[in-house]
Amino acid sequence: MGGIGTVFRLFWSFFKIGFFTFGGGLAMIPFIEEEFVKKLRWVGKDEMTEMVILSQTLPGVVAVNVSILIGQRKAGLIGAIMAVLGTVLPALIAIVLILELLSGFEDNKYVKMVFVGIKASSAALILHTVWRLSRKTISTAKTLAIGVIALAIVMVGFSAAWSIVMGAVAGYLLYGCGKDEQIAGTEGKGKEVEGA
Repeated sequence: MGGIGTVFRLFWSFFKIGFFTFGGGLAMIPFIEEEFVKKLRWVGKDEMTEMVILSQTLPGVVAVNVSILIGQRKAGLIGAIMAVLGTVLPALIAIVLILELLSGFEDNKYVKMVFVGIKASSAALILHTVWRLSRKTISTAKTLAIGVIALAIVMVGFSAAWSIVMGAVAGYLLYGCGKDEQIAGTEGKGKEVEGA
């Protein structure tokens, strides 16, 4: 269980990430990975991928769910609470400031130009997360088929929840509760994933 230094570091790391990241939960994932996998080495690469995947299947914002998992892993319940506070406080502060200071600038062309750039860079961060996750998890014809069908479900207008449910059922059926060939997404633990 982590001490006060670990708890403070959890809060401060997630606060910095939340403060300097635009574009929502998925856009925060590369920064979370940079901080906790590469810099602090508190989480392994495979573990980080598993946390992101698990977080996407749970209700709520992906980044908040990941912060809970990392916080709990390092410092128990208090770590999870402080990690979540660090994640959500920047957004809360920004919303209050925008309401107070920028309410009259929504039609300002300079403000609009700034947000065009922010949205483009946020989209790039989300694409980076998608690319990294797909390299880790879509490694067989079966997982590719699941991914394509899940994307089609969302693209035609169904709720993302149906995509998650379909993926869970397909994984269960195709991989026979783990009795079939080695389950997709775990190949990298025993050997190199093809094309990774």
